[in-house]
Amino acid sequence: MKQIIAVVTAEKSDFSLLLEALPNFTVEYILPEEVTAYDLSIYTALVLLGGTKNSPLALEAAARIKIEEQIQSGKKVFSEYLYSIDDIYTPEPASTRFKRLIVNQEMGGLSRGDILEDQCNTFILPHFSKKLEEPILYYKEFINAHDKTEVLDEDVKELSNWALWKERPNLMVCSFRLCNFIKARFAPLNGWKTLIRSIIAWISGESAADLPIGQAYALVQEVDDSKFDSLLRECFASGIRWYHESKMLIENGKRGIYEGFMTEIQPDGSQARALSIRTDCTAEASLAFFADYLLTGNVASLKTSDELEAFCFEKMQIEGGLYDGMIRWTNIAWNVCYQDDNARVMIPSLLKMMYTGNYRYLDACCRALDFLVKTTGPDGLRPSRTDNFVLDEAEIERLHTTPANFPCAHYNAFYSATLLLCGKLAKRDDYIEVGIKGLESIMAVYPKTIREQSETQELCRLILPLAWLYWVTGNPKHKDYLYQVTNDLQKMKHPSGAYLEWDSDYSAACSQKENAECSLLTKNGDPIVDLLYSLNWLPLGFCHAYLITEDPYFYDLWREIASFMIRSQIHSGNPVIDGGWARGFDVNRMEVYGLPNDVGWGPWAIESGWTVSEILAGLGFGLLDKNIFKE
Repeated sequence: MKQIIAVVTAEKSDFSLLLEALPNFTVEYILPEEVTAYDLSIYTALVLLGGTKNSPLALEAAARIKIEEQIQSGKKVFSEYLYSIDDIYTPEPASTRFKRLIVNQEMGGLSRGDILEDQCNTFILPHFSKKLEEPILYYKEFINAHDKTEVLDEDVKELSNWALWKERPNLMVCSFRLCNFIKARFAPLNGWKTLIRSIIAWISGESAADLPIGQAYALVQEVDDSKFDSLLRECFASGIRWYHESKMLIENGKRGIYEGFMTEIQPDGSQARALSIRTDCTAEASLAFFADYLLTGNVASLKTSDELEAFCFEKMQIEGGLYDGMIRWTNIAWNVCYQDDNARVMIPSLLKMMYTGNYRYLDACCRALDFLVKTTGPDGLRPSRTDNFVLDEAEIERLHTTPANFPCAHYNAFYSATLLLCGKLAKRDDYIEVGIKGLESIMAVYPKTIREQSETQELCRLILPLAWLYWVTGNPKHKDYLYQVTNDLQKMKHPSGAYLEWDSDYSAACSQKENAECSLLTKNGDPIVDLLYSLNWLPLGFCHAYLITEDPYFYDLWREIASFMIRSQIHSGNPVIDGGWARGFDVNRMEVYGLPNDVGWGPWAIESGWTVSEILAGLGFGLLDKNIFKE
């Protein structure tokens, strides 16, 4: 005869469904308001789950008396996200956005100091406790570590940090919303599976080692050489579908594209949309849809590409006046200009010109570059950005006559590349001259460039511009630049084909930050890669380096990074994430996981332009037979 576990909850959840899967038990659900109607003595254990709702569960007095009687009798009780149980009571819930969980007591295969990520969860700080044992898990804010950290006595002893503990030998208390851990994409996956099985084994008194636990998404595990082409085409098609299924496009691109999905995953699994409409994201999506048109002949994709392109130049470019030609950054940052983001508005149009011969927006590109060039220093570089409210004629003259001294690939490499590409198409030697100066200024200090996120990012961001530099000049020195940077990048290469985040002297501006933009890198050697700032630039970079040099070395590198993109693409029944790529990826675990300290773009951020579109463009153009650089 099977034993019965009573689950007191408002609705079913990931955790309760796992209890249902226990072979020797049955589960009976009891609504919190109906507890008094049941004889609780007949149940083997009680599981109280408040985490299905935003507000913690508050037991009514009569129900609480009956449950407390069972605790006093020695029956096992698991209490998740309750305002009060036994001697514990709590204030209102708080966010765990910048907190992470640390394992304090070994449990299953988890070791002391292991880090667990519960995303943008909510928890309740416990007041009063018998403190019979130290906690199993506790919270700490802004941990600067990838997956393991030091356990400090002062953190463990602070009751307000406690997340999971045994208040009594038969009462386990969880202060955070655990019950939908699959929907909320807790990470790393195996760590949470171990913990959940251990909790269920404690509740049931039986081993749960073989209990099957699902997950919110899946990945392609292997890419066989014989299936590479078909798998890559499937990957590309899935990425294109993502724009539609996730509703990124606004009126099919007529009003641009949303920036993406923010990193915060709520306890119910929802993920908020980033509502800013950026011109760079919009144009990058235009390039991805154009690649789809070239690959499949889908005229609907060409129309979408054209709509996105038109939005950038017809709605977001200033006409006339002192700022004529400036492309606005976003619909919110209306008078802000980042030159590298401007560059990635123009690059898709310039490449479309090369493939189609339609030069519709060449004059618009030239106007945009005229504005940028007049605010560029004699070293070919610009400061990180300009803002119109301080950009008068005197400031423009100062910027144009004073070296920017800002050799940073993150801010200037694609700008220099765009000057070269547009200069070639428009026969503007002045653009080419400034573009050469800019890249040579960066390479003059290389590898000690000014870094934003990491050294890896700088290298990844230089491949495409240096390939175009060599294409435009034919100078052997510029070809050497391309090979030097590419070869240096190989030092960061992981067996997965990806490139680890690395920063030799930890000099990046966003390194180890709190309450600001933050790199995913905690220490060199961590198995973390970045698909927002680093790897996303490589598919198109390696593809064009191969087309320009015709060296199989670059084709092999493109194939390797394409294979990794196939294996890191998310497959899920959730349309928000299905077909996309997230920023942070652990290449040992092969899952989305990383340091969440960035205020805007953590591991689960999905950027429509920089990430999805740049990757798709590089994969799509790599599948084409046409070499536009040799015609």
